[in-house]
Amino acid sequence: MEKRNWKIYYTEYAGPQKRAVDLLYRELGKHVLRDNGRYSFHTIACQTGEIDCESHAVVLGIYGQCPLLEAHITKEELPENGYVVKVMDNPQNPQYKLVLLCGSSAVEVLYAAVDFVDDYVALATPSVDAFIHLRNELFEHPLPDYYHATAPDFKTRSIFTWGHPINDYADYFANMARLKLNQVIIWNDFLPLNADDIVECAHSYGIEVMWGFAWGWGFDCRKTDLSDLTALKEQIVEEYNRTYKHVKGDGIYFQSFTEINEDTIGGVRVSEAVTQLVNMTAAVLLKDDPHLKLQFGLHATSVKDHLDDIKQVDPRVEIVWEDCGKFPFKSFSGEFNEYKTPEAFAAHYDFTDRILTLRDRAASGIVYKSMLTMDWSRGRVTHQKGPYVMGDMAPETVQQDAQLLEKIWRFYSAEWIEHGQLAQTLTRHIYAKTDGNVNMCLAGMFAGGIWFPTALLAQLFWNCREDYAVTRKRVLYRDWVKF
Repeated sequence: MEKRNWKIYYTEYAGPQKRAVDLLYRELGKHVLRDNGRYSFHTIACQTGEIDCESHAVVLGIYGQCPLLEAHITKEELPENGYVVKVMDNPQNPQYKLVLLCGSSAVEVLYAAVDFVDDYVALATPSVDAFIHLRNELFEHPLPDYYHATAPDFKTRSIFTWGHPINDYADYFANMARLKLNQVIIWNDFLPLNADDIVECAHSYGIEVMWGFAWGWGFDCRKTDLSDLTALKEQIVEEYNRTYKHVKGDGIYFQSFTEINEDTIGGVRVSEAVTQLVNMTAAVLLKDDPHLKLQFGLHATSVKDHLDDIKQVDPRVEIVWEDCGKFPFKSFSGEFNEYKTPEAFAAHYDFTDRILTLRDRAASGIVYKSMLTMDWSRGRVTHQKGPYVMGDMAPETVQQDAQLLEKIWRFYSAEWIEHGQLAQTLTRHIYAKTDGNVNMCLAGMFAGGIWFPTALLAQLFWNCREDYAVTRKRVLYRDWVKF
């Protein structure tokens, strides 16, 4: 097999399809553009038009826009919101391979490319004893046929992060695409100066951007009259109109004053007060822009015993529930063992079920933690002082963060390798309760690359019904995943 006789065919070089072509070129190029130990430079032709039957071909596109894809993939094979990857002998010339990457939209085309370079290549590598050369010489030998049709179990698969740890926003979104995540919630004290550039980059990967800002988060509600929050509402509306109304993005994520242990302040229930604040603020913003997407990041600790109040939150506002239990909803602190009994799971499921069915068909989300986030102790992280440039750090800074975090990431990875199936069990339960109509969100960061806990959880958000042993092996085979 001539490893350099490859061509990439596309229908559009823009947006997520451009990212797919770039990914294919880069990852396929690792195997075919250089010779080990020799000075050599080569290229792969990337083009539109008729397929050359005298070369191996990777063909990518949206179903209905590429006749070759439709010739070999039926409409029934393509899942809704999904993709098909098919590797086969070219019927016109069987000595060459035909790789078909077909998506229901541009972003699914990108996901099909991810599947090919991450999952197919690993499975195609022969496993014979300890022959290290086999991976290096993969494209010098006949490639096996392959077929994979898949669609996400959960339509919205998001990640929550502070702006601080995003050292390179372009790399961050590329990592999200490799994980098939399609929404990012970025919390900042101040909107970044380069906000519009950040959004444009995210959109090129098919990723929505939700800008986070405070609706009373960070002020001391214990010293505030919670019975009259009109002034706070007006401050929020003023800040939105001044800073967020005209910036690029897909919506607003806010937190308020529920990140406390008390459920009552000055005789007023926190749940009742926050619902009033959310509803009267949302009413003003949605009257001005009925299509504005609003997410309420709700810390559940202070409201968990008064869900009837939260039930009254405006149904146009999506509630993203946080801190609504222990593993995997709470930051890891050695609590995995509490979920090894059916009784423990049953108690945990009860609260999960209550919040997921609380508001009938109103949108909701749920945050998984139990992986690396920022360490706020002893002044190691400070709140931002004003608008800043996000995600454009020097390589030395990126390298330092990666080195500092490597050891603690290994601790998390060890726990998730041992206990990850517990997260799958709960995720399957959520899928069964919601039919996938819930925003599955993970809280964490990619500093130093993508580690096993994040990669595993993202894969569970895409497909929680697959056998766990298959899912775990799939993630561990991906050579960019650290553990």
